[in-house]
Amino acid sequence: MTDDKDFALWLAKEKKALADAGYREVARAFHRVKGCLASALVLTVTLTSASVAGACSQREYSLVCGFLALGFAITGGLCAVGLYSGPLLSKNVGPEGVDTILSDVPTRDEAQASLWLAYTVFFITGENSKLLGKGRRWLRAAWISLSLTPPVAFVLAVACGAWSAF
Repeated sequence: MTDDKDFALWLAKEKKALADAGYREVARAFHRVKGCLASALVLTVTLTSASVAGACSQREYSLVCGFLALGFAITGGLCAVGLYSGPLLSKNVGPEGVDTILSDVPTRDEAQASLWLAYTVFFITGENSKLLGKGRRWLRAAWISLSLTPPVAFVLAVACGAWSAF
């Protein structure tokens, strides 16, 4: 009987350790995505301001620069929305939170308590994975917008009759 209890306790602790590792992995990926969005936002602000300066120069390439500024501004907006889409849920709870989590534990022992805490961390990790997926979608949209802005601006400028600048 002692071996079964020892195994159950070891298994519960192992599940808790795996849930904690999954939480850390999602948190690191989330922060990497937010860092990429922040870097892309800085880049697009720089490119937008340079394009606006070119558009205001009253030269033959001002129409192209205007379209570039518009595209880069859209990309910056996508980055901003992705950055401020929501924070991660924390797995850290206070003493009252632990009491709430463990209030429904069928048997009051260490193995059951560890299992319930592991499942709570697993649930929080799942919710954070959804936030990570949203952040990745915003980042993908921003990169697509950033990469399509120059060719689309060129085509629009040519379509609007600014071909004499080229």
